[in-house]
Amino acid sequence: MPRKASGEPRTQRIERHQKNGDIYIYEVTSLYNPQKRYNEHISSKLLGKKAADGTIVPTRPRKTSKIADTIAVRKKIGAADILEWVGKESGIDEDLICSTDKGTAQKIISVARYWMSNPDKSIRRIEEWQITHDIPYTDGMSEDTCYNLMKYLGQDISVSQKYFQYRAAHMDEKASVAVDSTTYSSYSELLNDARFGYNKDKNGLASVKLLTLYSLKDHQPIAFSRQPGNIPDVISVLNTLKQLSVLGMKKPLLVLDGGFFSEDNILDLMHAHTKFIMRGQLDVKWIAPCLEDIIPEIMRPSNACPKAPELYCLTKRINHRFAYERKRTRGDIEKGDVTIEEHRLYLHFILDTDKARLDTANLMKEIHNVQQQLLNGVEPRLLTKAEQRTADKFLVQKNARGRFSITLNDAAIVEETRHYGCFVLVSNEKMDAFTALREYRLREKTEESLRLDKQYNDAHVTRSKTTESLEGRFFCQFVAMGYEAFFQKELNRVKSSLALPNGDSAHDKSDTFKKEKALLNWLKGMSVAKLFDWFDAVQETTVNTNMGRARWRTETIERDRLFLTRLGVIKES
Repeated sequence: MPRKASGEPRTQRIERHQKNGDIYIYEVTSLYNPQKRYNEHISSKLLGKKAADGTIVPTRPRKTSKIADTIAVRKKIGAADILEWVGKESGIDEDLICSTDKGTAQKIISVARYWMSNPDKSIRRIEEWQITHDIPYTDGMSEDTCYNLMKYLGQDISVSQKYFQYRAAHMDEKASVAVDSTTYSSYSELLNDARFGYNKDKNGLASVKLLTLYSLKDHQPIAFSRQPGNIPDVISVLNTLKQLSVLGMKKPLLVLDGGFFSEDNILDLMHAHTKFIMRGQLDVKWIAPCLEDIIPEIMRPSNACPKAPELYCLTKRINHRFAYERKRTRGDIEKGDVTIEEHRLYLHFILDTDKARLDTANLMKEIHNVQQQLLNGVEPRLLTKAEQRTADKFLVQKNARGRFSITLNDAAIVEETRHYGCFVLVSNEKMDAFTALREYRLREKTEESLRLDKQYNDAHVTRSKTTESLEGRFFCQFVAMGYEAFFQKELNRVKSSLALPNGDSAHDKSDTFKKEKALLNWLKGMSVAKLFDWFDAVQETTVNTNMGRARWRTETIERDRLFLTRLGVIKES
């Protein structure tokens, strides 16, 4: 019967023979593992070299390096300085820190800054990026850390809702708010929200819809809500109204695009006592007669837009009767009864003469192309369906006395083009057409920001496998979108302030004016992504030795310093 293990470490001396004949003596400590049934190595210590007489001769200590210990670090700080300035000046970093614990806020900021400076790159690249860039979360961001962060943010939505409230608190109570929606495609079959519907990327994938609120004053995103991809825009307004109420925004002016236009939405906004501007449809039965009424007078010179003479605007006030089915019994009105209400609306008609001329020219080009094909002997059945419709509607084919001719149907063409360049804005707020147009055009800039968001934040196709991580991913992208919107606004401010002659010869002919003009020309050819790539070349090297410590930065040219000064990153002396 084998002896029972004592459980105590065992120490013994072992000889190790070298190829040159030397024998080294080691003191080795091991411990028997009864589960694995063998001795596990614990430690070993070199005692010395065995001499010819059997004694142990201590070996000499390892030779130490004469070079002092050196620690050298190189970081890319040019773009990082700009990102830190954006986070501070926009108030985004402070609002995040107030919304959650400091560590979580630093993680979100780190992800947002990574996406801001690395357009169209996957989040997994952040591990490599943070080696050469300082990030707020000093413990480091791994792929698992990012996944756990997004999952946590999706499970605890109080963080995002608090952040939305802080962002909304910066706005005026009666500020203009744009409502926009976009779709994010997904390959995942595990996401309940990813459904087949209208996909704006038109890539045939299931999608998730994101409804976003923007401040038109500073182009900052305020809040968002996630919806299944098959929910149409036209029924999304009620969720928007509920979200605005919890954000403390009681009297905002909602600016909506044509996707939200419906009588039900207009009536819901009326019942909620919410002011709105939305793009309408000219062929609606209660708008079309008004368009016919204003066509003869809209081209008057007094209706031309002062800042855009190619635009002509005219407002018409109407009282429209809405019919809807009651959802609950109240008083003498039973549930299911049809109620008629009359509300006052303002129809702002805008005629874009440049667009009208361009659309007319394109139509005439298409008509002449089809006419020439028929004159060359091409049979009508060989035309495409679109060309056949053009021929049937706008061309007159005659065969008189053996002569075949094709002429234009002038009346049909005039009827087709008479409304080219026209669109209508519907509002319940009394204002002139020029003000309504200005508010709506500010909204178009938010659409551009949303398109850029997909390019900058790795958001063309979501890579999230769970609904919780998808929600958290959307929130991190939302924060990055705030970074981008603020930086783009400040970049436009710098551009608009450069090289402005004021009539003073000392200023207009000075070296400073020439430098500003050179900077402006350079900025016109630089996108946001190119700017961050350019300043990412600015590096800081730090070397620590026993002899001392030194730090130096990559030199920058005068034009770059002028830009950073005007932007506000470098304080003017």
